[in-house]
Amino acid sequence: MIRPPEHIETNRLRLRPILQSDAVAIFEAWSGVPLATYYMNFRTHESLSETEAFAARCVDCWKAGTAFPWAVVSKSTGKLLGCIELRVSPPKADFGYIFAEAAWGQGFGTEAAATVVNWAIAQPQIFRVWATCHPENMASVRVLEKAGLLYEATLANWEARPQRDESAGPSAVYAITKSDD
Repeated sequence: MIRPPEHIETNRLRLRPILQSDAVAIFEAWSGVPLATYYMNFRTHESLSETEAFAARCVDCWKAGTAFPWAVVSKSTGKLLGCIELRVSPPKADFGYIFAEAAWGQGFGTEAAATVVNWAIAQPQIFRVWATCHPENMASVRVLEKAGLLYEATLANWEARPQRDESAGPSAVYAITKSDD
């Protein structure tokens, strides 16, 4: 089983496993915020208990090795900026992320995504790292491109996006690959 490091540092960020105690900060920063969740494939959380369940899932995923959700924390302020989750299933890995509106437009998403992508694609058993985003979410498109992924296709009826009233909306697929030479 491939397990990424629990703690990763970049120039400005610390990535660490999401803790149960992060639930309030997550709820206030993005999971309970309609604008932050607008393009996401889950409903905006209406109560803290929904975010507590999400945090518990994150803790369980790390223990089981089924997914690796990191909290993205500012090194300079200690503030929780977002989260990014990697799912490893050789020969591929996929990831997703969400950031608080206060962190948008500052390169934090790109910095976190590029770090996770670079780690994943460097693993000998991983030949493809991919992610999806809504085709209209230009900020996410830019993050994926800056992280080194290339546009492959737009899939019709791929993901539900409850905030957009899409029970099966389109998703743009971005990936980075390597050969098996």
